[in-house]
Amino acid sequence: MREQKGYVFHRGNSWFVRYYDTDATGKRVQKCEKLKVAYGGEYRTRRSVQPFIDEILAPLNSGLLNPQATMLVTEFVDTIYLPQYVEKQLRPASLKQYRDVWSNHLKNRMGKLTLRSFRTVHGEQMLADVAAKAKLGRSSLRHCKAFLSGAFKQAKRLGILDGINPVMDVSIPRVPEPEEDTYAYNLSEIRTMLAVPEPARTVVLTAAFTGLRKSELRGLTWDNFNGEELSVKRSVWGTKKLAEKLKPGSSVWGGVANEPKTKRSRACIPVVKQLADALEAHRLRMGILAQPNLPIFQAGNGQPLNLDNLARRVIAPVAKWHGWHGFRRGLATNLHALGVDDKTIQAILRHSNIGITQNIYIKSVSESQVSAMDSLSEKLGICNDHATPGDGPVN
Repeated sequence: MREQKGYVFHRGNSWFVRYYDTDATGKRVQKCEKLKVAYGGEYRTRRSVQPFIDEILAPLNSGLLNPQATMLVTEFVDTIYLPQYVEKQLRPASLKQYRDVWSNHLKNRMGKLTLRSFRTVHGEQMLADVAAKAKLGRSSLRHCKAFLSGAFKQAKRLGILDGINPVMDVSIPRVPEPEEDTYAYNLSEIRTMLAVPEPARTVVLTAAFTGLRKSELRGLTWDNFNGEELSVKRSVWGTKKLAEKLKPGSSVWGGVANEPKTKRSRACIPVVKQLADALEAHRLRMGILAQPNLPIFQAGNGQPLNLDNLARRVIAPVAKWHGWHGFRRGLATNLHALGVDDKTIQAILRHSNIGITQNIYIKSVSESQVSAMDSLSEKLGICNDHATPGDGPVN
């Protein structure tokens, strides 16, 4: 292809360059692009703005430009990035997060930007607008940036783009994090919640003593409990409708069922006597529904209990509710206040760590984990009543 020099002109206070390009279908089309600098001052001649013209025409004149680079970012994400990469590589939970970030915050702000024309300044302005109008915290804004960065990385891997990822240097706007995201239940709040009727009381007790995530509580089955430990084999999140949408035929658990993300997340959790007694009493109340392959906390139809409904109907009326993750943070906070070392707390919560040495060390602290949970049990001073008939599952 003959090297292009472009047709340069100014109109009002702006410089423009007109040139020919190839669209995603291979058709040659004429385009007009505004230069970065305004007409006037030191930028009054073509020679003065030539570097900015060269910047635009260089990819075209190099002969290495992929026609797909003129594809709209929205088209690339919807037809290539999400279906051909994200859906095949990520777990359903991560897939939903990716789709929500794209549809709720980024897609409508992308406009007619193409892969090739997207610049760092566009990403900067986009995140600033999301922060101002969507009121997201820094963590959510990082997810937005990570999504965009991942899309452009994939375009580079496919040979559509070359050069530096334009999202790499996009900054995260400074915004306050929502207080609710870091709330930890204290011992007094946990005692108040333990006044709720069964089976909510046993659910609260399990969450407070194990630090299990909401999805892990829903995924517990009776064969995961041996009287001394709880083993985490799966997590269940979302609804049956969502499970069918993400993967048809996968809603047998009433939601999206996954194995734990990491080996550390699959570790066993020590069960203190008070919790073990409460679970055994719950088993008696469940009767025939307490089958090895059925959820420990179920709605009576063999599917996991809807914990959000349970919290709204039973727990929230007696105590201020800050979500199920507050138990997990509360466990860490309360154990720390009792003098338990941080590595033992990390092992109980099954957190991963970037330090290989720390991960190896933590494998040898099982006895201290049990001792730490006993300390928390004694501090709460919980006494379990004997199992009583008549308390059935709650929908």
